[in-house]
Amino acid sequence: MIVLLILAALLFSGVSVYCLCKANYCACQRAGQCDNPVNHYWLGAIMAALAALVCCCVALHSEKGTLMWIVLMSSCLAGALLSAKVQRLKRCKRAKQADSLAANGIN
Repeated sequence: MIVLLILAALLFSGVSVYCLCKANYCACQRAGQCDNPVNHYWLGAIMAALAALVCCCVALHSEKGTLMWIVLMSSCLAGALLSAKVQRLKRCKRAKQADSLAANGIN
């Protein structure tokens, strides 16, 4: 039972980070176009984080459960940050290749 609750907490932590990333993307990239979805994404992030906290606290009691929740959320956020950096590097490489191809084509 404890393992299932921790797995559920991990799942909810992932969903929370996903909603947080979608909310930030929508707010930054499409500022005036998607105000309602931003609110829904923020609400989803908060609700999923609370569900993860509850699962951790039920599985491991309050103190250890809270520490486990912090570790889960931190690891999910770190994974999202690492993924964003890798994607940014890929986009930069593609842009540099396109620029060099365009420069070679013009000369």
